Amino acid sequence: MGWMKIIELSKPLGAEIAIIGFPGVANVGEQVITYLVREKNAIPIARIYSEYLVFPNNMVGISVTEDGKFLLPSVSIFQLRDPPLLLVTSDVQPLAWGAMEIANEIMRILSGLGVRRVIVITGFVEESAAGKVIAFGTDNELLDAFLKANAVKEDLIKVVVGLAGSVLGMAKIRGIKSLVLSGVSPDYSPDPRAAKSVLLSLDAVFSLGLDFESLDRQIEEIDKIKSEILKEIERRLREEQGFQGEEIGSAEYVG
Repeated sequence: MGWMKIIELSKPLGAEIAIIGFPGVANVGEQVITYLVREKNAIPIARIYSEYLVFPNNMVGISVTEDGKFLLPSVSIFQLRDPPLLLVTSDVQPLAWGAMEIANEIMRILSGLGVRRVIVITGFVEESAAGKVIAFGTDNELLDAFLKANAVKEDLIKVVVGLAGSVLGMAKIRGIKSLVLSGVSPDYSPDPRAAKSVLLSLDAVFSLGLDFESLDRQIEEIDKIKSEILKEIERRLREEQGFQGEEIGSAEYVG
């Protein structure tokens, strides 16, 4: 067993359901949980530190905030009071050989707080299905609720990787029902639009009363940046290929 430290930050109320999302495909999982924490003023109740939580390229270290504080990579657990839900996210993905150990610790803590059902948020890339929320899992009651919202049941996803997949595995071992909500993105870059699709589903099922104004601004900013990058690519292609005034279909260069 590797080094691991759990810090309790405040006394939790507990909850039957935990919503979990980590950095990953299109960064949907982390975006969803971060947005919920901020918009609903969720209270941090615990952090898990581990030698398995490292930066990309297996780099060990700390991040430095704007005010000069040091932050060690961690898994954070938050309490949402109304409705009572637990929220779980992390700064980074763990090393592959430590993912199950961290997932086991997450589920041990959640079980002790009364969690009997987990919703795991992931991202999935399929351009033709972009904007959809794919739902599947062992919790039929939650599945039916999300299908009645805006989620769909499609046989596109075959594997759930990373810490999300490890948590699902540990939930099964502990007899905890689970549901996956996967926001579909056209590519692997961070996609707030896919995150919003998942948030809309969560809002519909749990009556969260979310305000999407800040997220909509973020979507507009990213769309603007992508549009500017696309125009620059098209301009350079025209120059390199000697095109004069002929417009290149932008869809050919969307990645």
